[in-house]
Amino acid sequence: MLRTARTLAASLALFAMVVAPSAAQDSVAGDWVMTMTEPSMGTIEVHVSLQQDGEAVTGSVSMPAMPEIEGVRMTDGEYIDGVIFFLMHASVQGQVMTVEVEADVDGDEMVGEVYVPDAGQAIPFTGKRNAGL
Repeated sequence: MLRTARTLAASLALFAMVVAPSAAQDSVAGDWVMTMTEPSMGTIEVHVSLQQDGEAVTGSVSMPAMPEIEGVRMTDGEYIDGVIFFLMHASVQGQVMTVEVEADVDGDEMVGEVYVPDAGQAIPFTGKRNAGL
């Protein structure tokens, strides 16, 4: 019985060492640069800093190339089964606008769409985690 318990404990410890690193990599936390191309505006870079607590995602968003977009904030963020989703709220020329962001995440890369409900338009984007920060 004691031998079985030791074997089980050793097996669980080995399993924890193998699984823990892969679970730690399954996170969207970090600094990301998202690039989207919209025909009327050209290529736009969006800088996103994400924090993750379980499935909940929070963070900050900046759009250095578009100073007319102010007060950008993120809400309703979640990361489940390799998919990130959040809402971005911003003031554009005095009007508050909300867009939906959803992407498939694979390691340090993501591919998704920014959906603009008011325009009925989806803008594709790619994202890369900035490992240098």
